[in-house]
Amino acid sequence: MKLSAILPTVMVLSAGCRSAGAPAAVSDTYPDLPEVVRIVPAPRGQGLQSAIPRAVIYRTNGDYDDHVVVNLDASRTGLESYPAPGDVSESSSPVVMADGWLLDRRGGVGLNSAFLDWTYAEYSHLPATPSPAEIMAHVIPDARVTAVTQLPIPAMEALGDTATVNAFIRQLPESPTPNL
Repeated sequence: MKLSAILPTVMVLSAGCRSAGAPAAVSDTYPDLPEVVRIVPAPRGQGLQSAIPRAVIYRTNGDYDDHVVVNLDASRTGLESYPAPGDVSESSSPVVMADGWLLDRRGGVGLNSAFLDWTYAEYSHLPATPSPAEIMAHVIPDARVTAVTQLPIPAMEALGDTATVNAFIRQLPESPTPNL
């Protein structure tokens, strides 16, 4: 009885098998795909680890620590990106570090960043995401990021070890070149 149940199964499965002929080349099976000549391993430090976001520190030309950050285009006349109210909270504000530097908690701060006159607490309680025009109306006109640099450590590690971040800051030149 068992043999009569197994035999048809084996026959069906073996019907889909091919003989051991020469395997078809990838280019024969998929003519539109280019052939891979060789696989070059990623240089050290640019493999999986490079996908981990690095910590970013920045300075501003005023006291904007508690103000929502948005990113403007290069002309500073249009929005590139901005958070929804649910994306921020009172704990989204940057961590104050040595020598006036701020450790970015949210990610994305750069030289084209601008600050809104809304604080993180106020913005997080808005009932809906403001329109781009409304956000642009709340940009503090002269508020600027004046310096920004990426640290050689992951963002989560920097948040957990601010002493290392401060040690790195103290090694920076007086006017660091942005490295983002």
